Amino acid sequence: MTDLYDSPPDLSRCDIFYVHIDERENSVTLGFDTSDLPARPLPEWQERDFNAFEFHLRFNSVSELRVSGWSAPALKSVLMSAGDDGRLSFSASGPESLLEFAAGQVEVARTRTYLASPAP
Repeated sequence: MTDLYDSPPDLSRCDIFYVHIDERENSVTLGFDTSDLPARPLPEWQERDFNAFEFHLRFNSVSELRVSGWSAPALKSVLMSAGDDGRLSFSASGPESLLEFAAGQVEVARTRTYLASPAP
């Protein structure tokens, strides 16, 4: 995402709207939604109006997966860091919910811009 942003969006301020756990490939794919728009949008995005950005991160070689409950997407704290061994640690926690795991790598699986209607 460094090709789109000077500094990537704060994941704690993004809504997690999609979670896919694939035990066959030991992967977790998370979909995030944000109004923090890319500083360098792709040319095809510039041809239409948009005020929201959606991206999917696919974490591969996942281990130590732990899931407990689920709460509103906006009420969470997201932490992602790389350890000395190069593995990533991911955690999303909120009231009565937790998603955490370790992963060997992360990649941007999908991006999309769109025009979102204002919240009521």
